Amino acid sequence: MGGNTVEEKINNANERGVDSSVAAYLAKEMGYEIIGVHFKTIPDEVFLKIPEKKKICCSPSDTYDALRIANKLGFELKVIKIYEKFKNKIIDYFINEYKKGYTPNPCMLCNKYFKFGLAVELLKEFNADFVASGHYAIREYSEKYNTDVIKKGIDNSKDQSYFLAYIDKKYISKILFPNGNYTKEEIRKIAEKLDLNIAKKVDSQELCFIPDNDYRRFLKDNNINISNGEVLDLEGNVIGEHTGYINYTIGQRTGIKYFKNPNIKMHVYKIIPEKNQIIVAPTNKVYFKGLIATDFNFLVDFEKIEARCRIRKRNEEKDAFIEKIDENKIKVIFKEPIFAVTPGQFAVVYDNEGVILGAGKIEKYLEV
Repeated sequence: MGGNTVEEKINNANERGVDSSVAAYLAKEMGYEIIGVHFKTIPDEVFLKIPEKKKICCSPSDTYDALRIANKLGFELKVIKIYEKFKNKIIDYFINEYKKGYTPNPCMLCNKYFKFGLAVELLKEFNADFVASGHYAIREYSEKYNTDVIKKGIDNSKDQSYFLAYIDKKYISKILFPNGNYTKEEIRKIAEKLDLNIAKKVDSQELCFIPDNDYRRFLKDNNINISNGEVLDLEGNVIGEHTGYINYTIGQRTGIKYFKNPNIKMHVYKIIPEKNQIIVAPTNKVYFKGLIATDFNFLVDFEKIEARCRIRKRNEEKDAFIEKIDENKIKVIFKEPIFAVTPGQFAVVYDNEGVILGAGKIEKYLEV
């Protein structure tokens, strides 16, 4: 096939060395020459001060694995430090979202700015044509939309298209997803056949900049208030105490104590960070008819459509009426009320064939 590809190994929270390594191998099998890129998001010294509780991406051991795999498969690996840029774009965002009482999703922005942002910008420097990633997704040209699109991979259990929905549209034509037409089990079998010694590694699920996976400790270290505060019901009555608003997200039940009536199931309904208060409500009140999403990234242009919308990475898409409000904002009305719409998370819009139409940050939920 010819040409070059950058197989860059940022290894975000949904990808391990198995997927990236096999993607590199498959790209070579497709006829590409390979240049590996491993982004270092935080200094290795951080991992000495705060040891990993579980294996996470971008750690010193991951760098070692990347170098070993590059040697095994016979391609050059470039290790690139992005500490300051990563802090400005990802870590500061993570902290500020919690300050506002939101639930952030840093992997969405990491993909946008680094894995499929900076990496694509490096193509000219490396005299390469494409960025290849181990994500389970498919990029193809769509006759229907007359543009390159990203759609779900064939393995629904490992589909990672949700995390790709915030990539700049202009970069999509420069991306390859060699793993998208394989299942996870098939990818592991390829890794075993290649004797990569990482075939049985578990997938990383932690944040790369918090080695101990203790985000509460991390936020406290960054001067976020985590003191106890009041729990209120919908009428404004104080009915309990919480352990710090950063410990909660919309829809959550656990961790709230001292309710006057423990027999009623109560969920977090609203977070008020400036007062360090949490409002809770019965289950039926935490179902919402829709949402407003801002900073919307249109991968396919639309004005008013019927489509499907996913509000969290582990949720299923739900049928909805979706309307463009302005150049960067949409309104989503679900055909049936949906549980725990969470400000700060991302709403990703798909068509019925699994093509991503776009994504935006949930600004607020719309009550039934």
